Amino acid sequence: MRIVLLFSALLGACLAQVVQVHADDLFIQPSVLPEYVDDRLPQCALHVFRHISKTGGTTIRFVFDRQTVMGEWEYPLTYGFKPHEWEGLLTRWKKAADNWHEKGGKGPRVLVEIRGVWPDNWPAETFFTDILPKMQELKEEYGPKGCELTTSYLMREPIGQYISFYNYYIKREQEKEVKPGERRSDPPGKLSWGHDMKEWAINVPDMQMREVMGTKCYKQFRQPGYDVQWVGDKLERKGQKIVPKQCLIRKQEWLTFTKMMRQVDVVGVTSMFNDFLFMLCDKVGMRHPQYIRSNEGKYKKGPPDPEIVELIKQVTEYDQQGHDFIKSLQEQQLANAGEDFTRRLELYKSATSEKGGKKYVGGFPVTAPYMWVDEKEANAQGVKRFVPDFFTEHTGGGQAIAYIYFEPVMLVNRNAARGLRCVKGCTFD
Repeated sequence: MRIVLLFSALLGACLAQVVQVHADDLFIQPSVLPEYVDDRLPQCALHVFRHISKTGGTTIRFVFDRQTVMGEWEYPLTYGFKPHEWEGLLTRWKKAADNWHEKGGKGPRVLVEIRGVWPDNWPAETFFTDILPKMQELKEEYGPKGCELTTSYLMREPIGQYISFYNYYIKREQEKEVKPGERRSDPPGKLSWGHDMKEWAINVPDMQMREVMGTKCYKQFRQPGYDVQWVGDKLERKGQKIVPKQCLIRKQEWLTFTKMMRQVDVVGVTSMFNDFLFMLCDKVGMRHPQYIRSNEGKYKKGPPDPEIVELIKQVTEYDQQGHDFIKSLQEQQLANAGEDFTRRLELYKSATSEKGGKKYVGGFPVTAPYMWVDEKEANAQGVKRFVPDFFTEHTGGGQAIAYIYFEPVMLVNRNAARGLRCVKGCTFD
């Protein structure tokens, strides 16, 4: 492998030694890719995925991570990035794209996930007003130069999404014990959070449509729905909180949603997740679509309570319409994909294998040649950072903070990092 030393700790003691690695050396050769994979790898690309809570977005995130440890894509921002971080990425991306087009250098391949909320809600708030229009603008400017700019969005049938959201975020708050000494205005427990799923759901209409709009009080989904007060050492419920009118979906938001979603390159619904993921990978040029669905089997499954189903239907009129609209768009995209795509999609699904009680959709993935490790632990062992030469930011950017791990991380050669724990990107190994 051709490895050229770029620089050592020239940027300060906080930076580890950096080794520049030629992108061609990093790629898994086409001969080891499954038959269903188009071995095309774009030379210049930027993709943006809009993640909505409890729709399958965490699995998409893990698939993105997988592309980085295979040495083929960069995934440099946290999902709640700030405006200056987005602008900084675009500046670096355009510089790299121009260099590739004009001088034949290595073009950038960047994946971006937008969820918002944390650390910043800006990308969620501006997905329709700033980010999608910017992607259209970049398509017009860089598409003719050979760069591929794409977007994606995934939605879920509302009943399943509400049940999943409740089990993951809300139920534990309802079950917490209220302590008399903790006189918070929004204490945990059933009086403030609701006695069950029905009492919670009645207060959170149209979650998915409100979240994708970005400005419709997303935080309210995970807040108590009832006002309470302390009377002595006893907590009493005063009444149901009213959802502010500005938080609700109206016809104007619906029209904006349908208009903007027609511009998105790959859309899908969770009930057709494999179709969505395969089309996403095929369209974008991600060559490793194998996955294990995250959180699968975590909660007891069975027919939902008919009363819960009816209540969720009552509070999700626009979510239902949005789901049906996205499903129809997905079906159109699949129908227009061609016979070869359909053939390879079926191969992808039929390759699903099982091991250790887990189902690997697309078959068992190969062990990734690279992995993300704790930067301090790597430095302590003298393990050097590897930087693919298509990266726009040598550290990999927000790889660590993007999910769970909060310390700086490094992308390293797996063989050189024996004994180091993988902290990111090894979910599907």
